[in-house]
Amino acid sequence: MAKQQEKEKQPVSKTSTLGNDVLAYALAAILFLAPLVPDVKLTRPKLLLLETGLYGILFLWAFRSFYLSKISPRRSMVLLPAAAYVAASTVFYFLSPDKLVALSELKRSLLSFSAFLIAANIAGSARGQYIIITSWLSGALLSALYGILQHTGGVGIVLVPKFERVMSTFGNPIFFAAHLVAALPVALALMLSSKKSYIKLIVSLGIVCGLIALYQTQTRAAFIAFGISVLIFAWLNITSKKIKIISFVSLMVFSALFAFNTKNLWSRQQAHGLIWRDTLVMWSQNPWLGTGPGTFHIYFPKFASEELKNIWPQGEFIVNDAHNEYIQLLSETGIAGFGIFLWLIAAFIVKSLAKIKRARAPDKLMLSGHFSSAAGILVMNIFSVDMRFIISAVFLFILMGLMDSFGEEPAPALNLAPAARFAGMSAVALAGFFVFPAVLKPYIAQKNVAATPDFFDERVLEPAKTINDLEKIAQKYPGQALVYEKIAWVYSKEKNWQKAVENYTKAFELNPKSAGPLNNIGNIYFLTGNRPQAIEFWRRSLKVAPGQLDSRLNLATAYYYNGQLKEAVDELKEVLKADPKNEKAIVMLKQMTE
Repeated sequence: MAKQQEKEKQPVSKTSTLGNDVLAYALAAILFLAPLVPDVKLTRPKLLLLETGLYGILFLWAFRSFYLSKISPRRSMVLLPAAAYVAASTVFYFLSPDKLVALSELKRSLLSFSAFLIAANIAGSARGQYIIITSWLSGALLSALYGILQHTGGVGIVLVPKFERVMSTFGNPIFFAAHLVAALPVALALMLSSKKSYIKLIVSLGIVCGLIALYQTQTRAAFIAFGISVLIFAWLNITSKKIKIISFVSLMVFSALFAFNTKNLWSRQQAHGLIWRDTLVMWSQNPWLGTGPGTFHIYFPKFASEELKNIWPQGEFIVNDAHNEYIQLLSETGIAGFGIFLWLIAAFIVKSLAKIKRARAPDKLMLSGHFSSAAGILVMNIFSVDMRFIISAVFLFILMGLMDSFGEEPAPALNLAPAARFAGMSAVALAGFFVFPAVLKPYIAQKNVAATPDFFDERVLEPAKTINDLEKIAQKYPGQALVYEKIAWVYSKEKNWQKAVENYTKAFELNPKSAGPLNNIGNIYFLTGNRPQAIEFWRRSLKVAPGQLDSRLNLATAYYYNGQLKEAVDELKEVLKADPKNEKAIVMLKQMTE
């Protein structure tokens, strides 16, 4: 019995090596930087850091394991459902007719599973776990301070962008709030478990900053999630039933007072109930396998009720998500995919509660903090889809992995033959060869597209003289369509739309087999706000030359702004079928989901 108690007292295996410690420090560095690196739509430097960093650590860990012939993942009740979750995501991707949009969900599940494996297997020593947690919380504290500064626009000479709803470096108040919900219970556990007064003081100040920043995000789902996570943490660590009841009642009273004092936030019209109802109607059409991963925004407009469209007109607002991760997952992957995800969450809850029950202080406090943080993220996703934001999903799976790393002995190591070791190392290297280019592809595409000069950036030096010279050529050679097309091009540069349309029309009349003039007339109508006419001319252009890509990209853009996302994706499919490396199409797909 004494030996068993001693085993439970040790949170981690004593066989941690220098290699694992190096990887743990690498993970700590990434988690410190993740809250600080800015997140910008499309360019996504924060996500780029996580993707390249986590995959780099994963491949190094796997390569090292094969090299040392130490293939011994930790025994875990969560590993099997987590592996089933990523396997199901892979199967759904290959079965999906909309692979272009399903790819984002596959990337999310693969990166999340990688984060779980890393946290569960390299945070082996108590020192490694401490470094990982404190590094993450240090970054979270600094991001919270930056968020607080955003509320006022800065202090003194320190000036920052001012926002009513602060978002720190996360690009969105909800995503920032989700990160705070994940960090605060762990910080509370660290503060209570630490025996050093200065650490208690620093962490306490960090918690205060985090609470202020959380309030300034004005995110209702985060308020609810944090309150429940605190309640769970208290319930797990308070032994007296009387104190538990008092704590519960006190929290309810405080929550009621808080809700009353912030009633303007709770009265905001969000139409969540209508979206949930319409999403369930969409799910009922494909109950077992759903519409396909990542396809909510494509198919939902077809099921949006008139009541919802009266609040959020489709031509003005795009409903990109269901504002409930579980309902959206059900609608996209049906009972099959949703059931596997529930299995993962249920296994995590059962395993974690059992581990917390067996643990002693200070491990019990830290385990409770991890569990409460994960629970907070899961609760928040009842009212939002923060797990679609890959960074939130990654932190959830890191918390699950850290929970798994406590007190779990590795499985017996497989003694591989030299040939098997070489094959394993080669497979890891080959995987890295394919994964990193795939990870970098959308970022490179965005960089190249952003660097492409705008049509109006390049001006004609002497437009009047150029037009005069071209018109003289047209008089001399009246049957040359290219001359009129060039005249129209110069008029377009000068934003003389009427003359441009007249000359493009003349060019098409002279050469009805040329699709360019029709495409350019569509561009002019789009720029002047006449989308229906623009769409008509782009369609006409495609009838003349079905293989051209410009008109399809233009149609995808117009459909996107009209809220016709299914039609937009269909056009992008055709573009990427003809040109798989088309950077404009790759970037546009990212834009549709962000």
